[in-house]
Amino acid sequence: MIEVELKARVEDPQATEARVAAFARLVGAFDKADAYWHGPDWRLHRGKKGFRIRKEGEATFVTFKTKRCEGGIEINREREFAVSDHDAFIELVERLGCEPFYTKRKTGRRYEFDAGGGKPIAIELCEVEGLGWFIEIEALLETEDPAAVALAQGEIRSVLARSGVPESAIESRYYSELLLSAGQI
Repeated sequence: MIEVELKARVEDPQATEARVAAFARLVGAFDKADAYWHGPDWRLHRGKKGFRIRKEGEATFVTFKTKRCEGGIEINREREFAVSDHDAFIELVERLGCEPFYTKRKTGRRYEFDAGGGKPIAIELCEVEGLGWFIEIEALLETEDPAAVALAQGEIRSVLARSGVPESAIESRYYSELLLSAGQI
Protein backbone atom coordinates (compact mmCIF):
# COMPACT_ATOMS: atom_id res chain seq x y z
CA MET A 1 0.00 0.00 0.00
CA ILE A 2 1.22 3.51 -0.80
CA GLU A 3 0.32 6.20 1.72
CA VAL A 4 0.27 9.83 0.56
CA GLU A 5 -0.03 12.01 3.65
CA LEU A 6 0.58 15.43 5.10
CA LYS A 7 0.38 16.81 8.59
CA ALA A 8 -0.04 20.43 9.54
CA ARG A 9 -0.12 22.29 12.81
CA VAL A 10 -3.54 23.48 13.95
CA GLU A 11 -3.94 26.76 15.82
CA ASP A 12 -7.64 26.42 16.68
CA PRO A 13 -8.69 22.73 16.90
CA GLN A 14 -12.38 23.49 17.49
CA ALA A 15 -12.68 25.81 14.48
CA THR A 16 -10.77 23.37 12.27
CA GLU A 17 -12.97 20.48 13.36
CA ALA A 18 -16.12 22.49 12.66
CA ARG A 19 -14.89 23.14 9.11
CA VAL A 20 -13.97 19.48 8.57
CA ALA A 21 -17.31 18.30 9.98
CA ALA A 22 -19.09 20.47 7.39
CA PHE A 23 -17.77 18.37 4.47
CA ALA A 24 -16.52 15.04 5.89
CA ARG A 25 -18.11 12.12 7.74
CA LEU A 26 -17.11 11.48 11.36
CA VAL A 27 -15.76 7.95 11.79
CA GLY A 28 -15.04 8.23 15.51
CA ALA A 29 -12.60 9.02 18.26
CA PHE A 30 -9.22 7.34 18.60
CA ASP A 31 -6.44 6.89 21.13
CA LYS A 32 -3.24 5.55 19.55
CA ALA A 33 -0.31 4.51 21.73
CA ASP A 34 2.71 4.01 19.46
CA ALA A 35 6.01 2.42 20.41
CA TYR A 36 8.82 2.73 17.88
CA TRP A 37 11.47 0.04 17.77
CA HIS A 38 14.83 -0.52 16.11
CA GLY A 39 15.60 -3.87 14.57
CA PRO A 40 18.86 -5.75 15.13
CA ASP A 41 21.94 -4.00 13.68
CA TRP A 42 19.93 -0.78 13.22
CA ARG A 43 23.03 1.31 13.83
CA LEU A 44 24.50 -0.10 10.61
CA HIS A 45 21.35 0.54 8.56
CA ARG A 46 19.79 3.73 9.94
CA GLY A 47 16.24 4.32 8.75
CA LYS A 48 15.87 0.81 7.36
CA LYS A 49 15.32 -1.38 10.42
CA GLY A 50 12.60 0.41 12.38
CA PHE A 51 8.99 -0.51 13.00
CA ARG A 52 6.02 0.69 15.02
CA ILE A 53 3.84 -1.25 17.41
CA ARG A 54 0.48 0.50 17.81
CA LYS A 55 -2.08 -0.20 20.53
CA GLU A 56 -5.51 1.15 19.69
CA GLY A 57 -8.13 -0.09 22.10
CA GLU A 58 -7.69 -3.84 22.35
CA ALA A 59 -6.06 -4.13 18.93
CA THR A 60 -2.32 -4.22 18.20
CA PHE A 61 -0.81 -3.48 14.79
CA VAL A 62 2.78 -3.60 13.56
CA THR A 63 3.76 -1.18 10.78
CA PHE A 64 6.94 -0.62 8.84
CA LYS A 65 7.47 1.94 6.09
CA THR A 66 9.83 3.08 3.41
CA LYS A 67 9.50 6.87 3.61
CA ARG A 68 10.18 9.89 1.48
CA CYS A 69 8.91 13.45 1.66
CA GLU A 70 8.16 15.77 -1.29
CA GLY A 71 7.11 19.35 -0.58
CA GLY A 72 5.86 18.52 2.90
CA ILE A 73 3.84 15.52 1.72
CA GLU A 74 5.01 12.04 2.70
CA ILE A 75 4.87 9.25 0.15
CA ASN A 76 5.38 6.00 2.01
CA ARG A 77 5.33 2.35 1.09
CA GLU A 78 3.54 0.97 4.12
CA ARG A 79 3.15 -2.60 5.35
CA GLU A 80 0.94 -3.37 8.34
CA PHE A 81 -0.35 -6.46 10.08
CA ALA A 82 -2.34 -7.28 13.20
CA VAL A 83 -0.86 -9.08 16.19
CA SER A 84 -3.13 -11.27 18.31
CA ASP A 85 -0.97 -11.17 21.46
CA HIS A 86 0.77 -7.84 22.15
CA ASP A 87 2.89 -9.06 25.08
CA ALA A 88 4.05 -12.19 23.24
CA PHE A 89 5.06 -10.10 20.23
CA ILE A 90 7.09 -7.73 22.43
CA GLU A 91 8.83 -10.72 23.99
CA LEU A 92 9.60 -12.11 20.53
CA VAL A 93 11.10 -8.91 19.13
CA GLU A 94 13.22 -8.46 22.26
CA ARG A 95 14.50 -12.05 21.88
CA LEU A 96 15.39 -11.22 18.27
CA GLY A 97 17.52 -8.29 19.45
CA CYS A 98 15.18 -5.39 18.75
CA GLU A 99 15.34 -2.32 20.97
CA PRO A 100 12.66 0.23 21.91
CA PHE A 101 13.42 3.75 20.68
CA TYR A 102 10.59 6.12 21.68
CA THR A 103 6.85 6.33 22.27
CA LYS A 104 4.17 8.68 21.01
CA ARG A 105 0.50 9.07 21.90
CA LYS A 106 -2.12 10.61 19.63
CA THR A 107 -5.73 11.22 20.57
CA GLY A 108 -8.43 12.78 18.47
CA ARG A 109 -11.18 12.21 15.94
CA ARG A 110 -11.11 10.65 12.50
CA TYR A 111 -13.17 11.79 9.52
CA GLU A 112 -13.46 10.50 5.96
CA PHE A 113 -14.06 12.48 2.80
CA ASP A 114 -15.00 10.99 -0.55
CA ALA A 115 -13.09 12.98 -3.15
CA GLY A 116 -14.55 10.81 -5.91
CA GLY A 117 -11.34 8.92 -6.64
CA GLY A 118 -12.24 5.57 -5.10
CA LYS A 119 -10.98 5.19 -1.56
CA PRO A 120 -11.98 7.96 0.85
CA ILE A 121 -9.41 10.43 2.15
CA ALA A 122 -8.77 10.08 5.89
CA ILE A 123 -8.67 13.24 8.00
CA GLU A 124 -7.49 13.05 11.58
CA LEU A 125 -7.58 15.95 14.01
CA CYS A 126 -5.21 14.88 16.72
CA GLU A 127 -3.35 16.05 19.76
CA VAL A 128 0.13 14.58 19.99
CA GLU A 129 1.39 14.52 23.57
CA GLY A 130 4.16 17.04 24.03
CA LEU A 131 3.68 18.60 20.57
CA GLY A 132 0.17 20.02 20.34
CA TRP A 133 -2.58 19.80 17.71
CA PHE A 134 -2.26 18.61 14.12
CA ILE A 135 -4.41 17.71 11.18
CA GLU A 136 -3.31 14.64 9.22
CA ILE A 137 -4.74 14.04 5.76
CA GLU A 138 -4.05 10.73 4.04
CA ALA A 139 -4.89 8.99 0.78
CA LEU A 140 -4.09 5.32 0.20
CA LEU A 141 -3.06 4.05 -3.22
CA GLU A 142 -2.58 0.51 -4.52
CA THR A 143 0.55 1.40 -6.51
CA GLU A 144 3.08 4.22 -6.71
CA ASP A 145 1.93 5.37 -10.13
CA PRO A 146 3.27 8.95 -10.54
CA ALA A 147 -0.02 10.26 -11.97
CA ALA A 148 -2.02 8.74 -9.09
CA VAL A 149 0.45 10.15 -6.53
CA ALA A 150 0.21 13.64 -8.10
CA LEU A 151 -3.60 13.45 -8.07
CA ALA A 152 -3.60 12.34 -4.41
CA GLN A 153 -1.23 15.20 -3.50
CA GLY A 154 -3.61 17.69 -5.10
CA GLU A 155 -6.65 16.19 -3.34
CA ILE A 156 -4.87 16.30 0.02
CA ARG A 157 -3.91 19.96 -0.45
CA SER A 158 -7.51 20.72 -1.43
CA VAL A 159 -8.81 19.07 1.76
CA LEU A 160 -6.27 21.08 3.78
CA ALA A 161 -7.60 24.31 2.23
CA ARG A 162 -11.23 23.30 2.88
CA SER A 163 -10.23 22.66 6.50
CA GLY A 164 -9.14 26.27 6.84
CA VAL A 165 -5.51 25.38 7.53
CA PRO A 166 -2.94 27.34 5.47
CA GLU A 167 -0.24 25.48 3.54
CA SER A 168 2.31 27.42 5.60
CA ALA A 169 1.25 25.24 8.58
CA ILE A 170 2.38 22.02 6.84
CA GLU A 171 4.98 20.26 8.99
CA SER A 172 7.46 18.37 6.82
CA ARG A 173 9.44 16.94 9.73
CA TYR A 174 8.55 13.50 11.05
CA TYR A 175 7.07 13.25 14.53
CA SER A 176 10.31 11.63 15.71
CA GLU A 177 12.22 14.77 14.68
CA LEU A 178 9.67 17.02 16.38
CA LEU A 179 9.76 14.98 19.59
CA LEU A 180 13.57 14.97 19.54
CA SER A 181 13.77 18.76 19.08
CA ALA A 182 11.20 19.19 21.88
CA GLY A 183 13.37 17.09 24.23
CA GLN A 184 10.77 14.32 24.39
CA ILE A 185 13.18 11.63 23.13
